This record gives sequence, structure tokens and C-alpha cells, in this order.
Amino acid sequence: MAIPRITKEELKAKMDKNEDLVIVDARAEDSYNLSNQKIKGSIRITLDELEKGIKNPPVGKEIITYCT
Repeated sequence: MAIPRITKEELKAKMDKNEDLVIVDARAEDSYNLSNQKIKGSIRITLDELEKGIKNPPVGKEIITYCT
């Protein structure tokens, strides 16, 4: 199953429209800690946590993950 991708411009448009989103920052720990660029309102979940599954995923919200 292919996972759809969006551009940063599409994400910004969704945020500007106040769409009901959950933005997940899944970057590696070093990358996350050394970066001064984070999306406001995003939550930090490691890739290991994502692979294990989210215990209580948000219902009715679009979930967008990003990493580098």
C-alpha cells in the first residue's frame, strides 16, 4: 500500500485553513535535538514508537508524519 505524500506547501495550506491535523515529527533523536526547525504544534514520536503502533490514535484527524 502506497502512502500518500504532500508537499510542504500543501501542509502549510492545510495548517492555514486550520484543518484538523496531527503532525508527527518522526526524526531520529540526534536530528531532532540538533535542529532549531520544528513545526509548531507537532508531536514527537520516534520511528520505533510508530513501528510498534500508537496506542490511542486520534480519531477523525488526518495524521501527517515527517522526518529527514
